Amino acid sequence: MCEREGVSSDYNKYTSLKACKAFVFDMDGTLILGKLPAPCSAELVTYLREKGFKTIVVTNNSSVSNADHALILSEILGIPFNENDIYSSLDHIGKYLMLNWKNATIFPLLTQKAKAYLAKKYGLKFTDKNPDLILVGFDKELTYDKLEKATLYVQQGIPWILAHPDYRCPTEKGYIPDAGSIAKLIELTTNTSPFFVGGKPSSDFLIGIANILGFDIGEICFVGDRLYTDIAMTLNSGAHPILLLSGETSERDLKSSDIFDNKRIAVFRDPCHLLNHLREIF
Repeated sequence: MCEREGVSSDYNKYTSLKACKAFVFDMDGTLILGKLPAPCSAELVTYLREKGFKTIVVTNNSSVSNADHALILSEILGIPFNENDIYSSLDHIGKYLMLNWKNATIFPLLTQKAKAYLAKKYGLKFTDKNPDLILVGFDKELTYDKLEKATLYVQQGIPWILAHPDYRCPTEKGYIPDAGSIAKLIELTTNTSPFFVGGKPSSDFLIGIANILGFDIGEICFVGDRLYTDIAMTLNSGAHPILLLSGETSERDLKSSDIFDNKRIAVFRDPCHLLNHLREIF
């Protein structure tokens, strides 16, 4: 537990964590930092699996498929993951579009892998000309031509949606622009906001995961490192929030936030600190 000013050993009793039957982990900034493992993250997941807890990894990263995410995690952490262990913002936005924009043609600011995943799993249809809709994600293959077309389509009245709102993605070298930053370029150019934003911090994102796992939302613990996505989503959904200070959010960020005094939030320095606590209560 953080013992410095403002965060004492009495800040959270953590008794609520005993109600958790499933642990849902954020990926980037929580389990991994770019191509490096977060300290004790593999040991933490392995411990929970051995204790019989259901674990699943969620990510707003919309640049690759779930199978790709699973392969990356397996290689970095050295423990097995498969695509069923992953749920991403592509799944959230794919289900939304499948239900609400069936047969719509979509102009994508997405990678080739993301488009292939959405087309195969959710039947989405993509086009470069005369789209019904524009979808913006974490396009690591972004070109100025694609950005120009998207902004012109928006100015012609074509609606647009955002796969997830993250402004930056953490890597082992530092932060890089994410989907939210790409969206901000479109928003500033067109003076038009997306009419729907998927992924975290939408409470529906986590509630949907609870339904897939077959647990009540009050039986879910969510472990993340971002206040404005991970913790906001968990608080709004009714799950139990666990904040790690080893990713994007620092202790200083937490102290200056408007949720610093929220007694529902369990705060740990890093996965090692969380693992030690879980060993005491389970």
